[in-house]
Amino acid sequence: MNAPHPDERLHNPLAPVGRPDNRFPDPHIKIFTNPDTGNEAMYVYVGHDEGFNEFIMKDWYVLWSEDLVHWQWKRALRREDTYLPDDSVNCWACDCVRSPWDGKYYLYYSNAGEDTGVAVSDRPDGPFVDARGKTPILPKGITPTNSYDPDIILPDEDDPNAYILFGSDWTDHYWAMQLKENMTEVVPGTARKVPVYPADGTPTELLGVLRSDQAEVFRYGDTWYMYWAGRYATSQNRLGPYIFRADIGKEIPHYPDGRCFIDHGSFLEWKGQWFYAVSHGTESWSYRQSWLMYLHVCDDGTLMLDETIRRCGVGSYFAGWDRIEAEWYMAIPAGVRKIELKAADGSHEGFAVTQESGTNDVQYPHVYSIPAGSTMKLHIRGRGTVEALADGRSLGTAQVDAADFTDVCISLGALAGEHDLTLRLTGCITLDWFTLK
Repeated sequence: MNAPHPDERLHNPLAPVGRPDNRFPDPHIKIFTNPDTGNEAMYVYVGHDEGFNEFIMKDWYVLWSEDLVHWQWKRALRREDTYLPDDSVNCWACDCVRSPWDGKYYLYYSNAGEDTGVAVSDRPDGPFVDARGKTPILPKGITPTNSYDPDIILPDEDDPNAYILFGSDWTDHYWAMQLKENMTEVVPGTARKVPVYPADGTPTELLGVLRSDQAEVFRYGDTWYMYWAGRYATSQNRLGPYIFRADIGKEIPHYPDGRCFIDHGSFLEWKGQWFYAVSHGTESWSYRQSWLMYLHVCDDGTLMLDETIRRCGVGSYFAGWDRIEAEWYMAIPAGVRKIELKAADGSHEGFAVTQESGTNDVQYPHVYSIPAGSTMKLHIRGRGTVEALADGRSLGTAQVDAADFTDVCISLGALAGEHDLTLRLTGCITLDWFTLK
């Protein structure tokens, strides 16, 4: 929707401060407390591509940020501290979770497409050390599929058990096993296939939907999603069976063999916003980077992205964009929610943020290149007020009294440069987008 601008700052792919490169693929995103600051932060666990025409991956890294704009990095796990040979180049995808039983952090790592190990740390950023005396938790042959590319599913109110999901849809699809509470062993006899059926629900496994490997399972409301390589399926049960839904990456370029440029992906909700981290291809299939986007979910469960944020990244906003969409917020309170907008015929028209009553703040930090003397125009409906604040200071308030979307304006006066903007909504309000001109 928005055309690129020569002054536009891009935050995709993720570029950690001080790193000579950003070749970090296979992201798994988690929210943990930063032990050095006491603040919540997003942690992204990744591999590191060193090859150009082959996979050369020598260790595992972690990136972290409290604002999703400025990223730190460190090596999380060295291959020398695992059962892999000291000269291995097979440090493939990993996942990390905080144990609900002992509070420690467990990092599950792939030895190429062969087997899977586990390491442990007292900190989310490591360093991690092998937790099993340098033996795999998933040895080769434990199930018919390849025992690699782990995804950990933690207990919730419906199931007190943790599971490890692994495998490939081009060998024998995906399998899961229950983890013991020590998080370093699987429960014998619990291996089960996690099938994906076609969209019509025919109980025939859907295999080889454009070759891929890693899968991630996450829950949105009462629905479980399983994602792999830009594609996803849904189920009412965490271990399926899943029904194929769609291809979230169908508009994104593909490699010559048909695989999408977006591959390994990970999802989570933080501060009322859903995020999607994904490996994004470059000119070489073995040279990948991690990108971070907002995720939007339609009323029928369809997952959607938008091109502006895919290109630009999250957490900051160029004042010169044609629009800043309301659903690109970085934080909302419980009284505000994201909704799908529909035309009279029921077709999709975008997303908005809405509240029914009260006073709530919607946050848009790092808005940059604001021109002095500009005006904020808000496309909005409802009955109440909207107040604009910069860095906590009020800039002005506009009244809203319209059943259909209309435009209201707030003068920003001498405000210029970069500021953290907050829109304070009072009353019954739905905001579609705003501009700064």
